[in-house]
Amino acid sequence: MKTSTQQIIQECEARGVEMTPVAGGRLWIEPEENVTPELLARIRAHKPALIAELQAKRQAAVLHLCKQVLLGNEFFGCSAQIANRIADALLKLPKSANRDAALVKLAQEAGR
Repeated sequence: MKTSTQQIIQECEARGVEMTPVAGGRLWIEPEENVTPELLARIRAHKPALIAELQAKRQAAVLHLCKQVLLGNEFFGCSAQIANRIADALLKLPKSANRDAALVKLAQEAGR
């Protein structure tokens, strides 16, 4: 059974509405004209859970992309084990860290 947040996300997708978590615990919603007052009330009632779910979905998508790039021969051609180690290490970096530089450094170390 779907959770309320999953139902809201699915309804937004069906209406062509994108929700993006932004700084300060806020949600950017567009296009606004596709959001009914009832849907907006449900979004507001579940905002913290929606933000958490949207961030988790984005993080999973970024990790998947990271692993695909790392495994690709055009980039580093890492093994699956090394790609997983690098992706996991990226998750542990503080948000303020330069993740691109860290990725290159980890990949270089893994290739030694």
